[in-house]
Amino acid sequence: MLKRLGAQWSRHALSAKPAVVYPVAVCACLLIGWLLALGAAYLQDRADLQQRAVTIAHQLELQFAQANTALARIDAIAPGSNCELTSRLLAAVVQATPHARYALRTAPDGRVCTSDISRIDNPPAVAAGSTLILRSSQAGSPAFVLQHQGNGGSMLELGAVSLAALLQPGSTGVVAGVRMGSQYLAADGTVHAVDDAVGQGLSYQAATQDGLLEVVVRESWAEVVQHSVLRRLDTLLLAALAGVALGWALLRRQLARNSSSWEIAQGIRNREFFTHYQPIVTAEHGECIGVEVLARWRHPVQGAIRSDLFIPAAEDAGLIVPLTRYLIRRVSKEFKQVALPPGFLVGINIAAEHLGMPDLVEDCKILLAVLREKKAVLVLEVSERFPLPEHQVTHRVVQDLRQMGVKLALDDFGIGHADRNYLRRWGFDYLKVEKGYVSALGKDSFKANILDGLLQTSHQLGVQVIVKGVETQGQQNYLSVKGFQFLQGFYFGKPMTLNHFRQWLYSGITQDRVPSVAAMATGRSEATDR
Repeated sequence: MLKRLGAQWSRHALSAKPAVVYPVAVCACLLIGWLLALGAAYLQDRADLQQRAVTIAHQLELQFAQANTALARIDAIAPGSNCELTSRLLAAVVQATPHARYALRTAPDGRVCTSDISRIDNPPAVAAGSTLILRSSQAGSPAFVLQHQGNGGSMLELGAVSLAALLQPGSTGVVAGVRMGSQYLAADGTVHAVDDAVGQGLSYQAATQDGLLEVVVRESWAEVVQHSVLRRLDTLLLAALAGVALGWALLRRQLARNSSSWEIAQGIRNREFFTHYQPIVTAEHGECIGVEVLARWRHPVQGAIRSDLFIPAAEDAGLIVPLTRYLIRRVSKEFKQVALPPGFLVGINIAAEHLGMPDLVEDCKILLAVLREKKAVLVLEVSERFPLPEHQVTHRVVQDLRQMGVKLALDDFGIGHADRNYLRRWGFDYLKVEKGYVSALGKDSFKANILDGLLQTSHQLGVQVIVKGVETQGQQNYLSVKGFQFLQGFYFGKPMTLNHFRQWLYSGITQDRVPSVAAMATGRSEATDR
């Protein structure tokens, strides 16, 4: 299961490009930093609103304390038979009381004296126990009215507009108001219904000690968000630096991948991998009937890296499938430039887990389209080192590939544990014998006997054999006499670039081998590469 998950991850591993990793890491850290800054701004603004509300409530308490003292003085004024003196006394109280603009004294017998003889108001009806109301005066200007019932009645009117000056915001975006029952006094001196006046946002309420008034200070959420940016630029800068560090760690450290896998992924993205081609020839005449595609890596710093080092590293990192996909696409482009003999074999090594992916069928279609135009054959080579996964998906993929004309070869044959049942079950078309068996000729009789008996087994199974690792003329002669049909090794041609292979195939090297066929019988043959 873990291996399959690793293979699935390898399909997407190359999508994490530095151009993506860094912005994502920076954005993620900026988001976290901004959320922290937003939380800090929320707490700071809430504390500021609390302080502002408490301060306004305290100021209102002081103003209404003075008004209550003035109301007690009005209670002490005894209305005479003539209101002229009473009016002067009431006017003196109004002038001495901040925000007061009108006073009224009602005698027990109903006579009314006011501080302004041009205006006579009837004392408003006040519920039992209530001493303060908010109303609109006759002039239409809102006012707070303090009233006391007893020995007649007393009333003092305070201008709500002048009191509203206490509600002016200390900063942009902050709205303050006074709530009294179902009414709300805004900072501009207007009175509204509470439901209509109180909006959405961060708010804090502070009531006066008598509980008759409640100060509401509110700040819109937009202002809170803006403050989180403007006040916390240092936090956002640190978050951006943390994002850069995180992106670097994701790409360079073993936080997400080890260094070798990162280098391989970078190499694929930067097209540092390329292909070499090693010929496959007939044992009897040395005619080239196919090639094996081999991966090569030219690192920008380390130079050429051996395939026996980066292939296992790619397998361990789960990048062997993306690497194979890249090589298949590269071979598809390169073979468009080469004229191939009919039936020419093009062998590509694939991992066992790749053969268990339905996407392999799609991966091969582009290359198959190129090879079909040239009447060539695609051969997928799977190493015997790793057994094929025994599940329905793999069998279905193999079946689909066969219907498309793809051949299957078992590479490194002789070093694994493939038996007859394994070969029959998967129906391999070719067995590529591990080169150690050729190098053991004349030295290891056990391996030589296995090699001798392989032909009989292959005939019984209907499988063709390709012997790898041929490096001398004597090995070629021996294998040809034994009846092996196809050979591969340094003696016929080392792995070479496309241009070199094209020259090798068509510039006379193959033709030079034709006369040497007759010389093979007498033991005389010209050698090319090992």
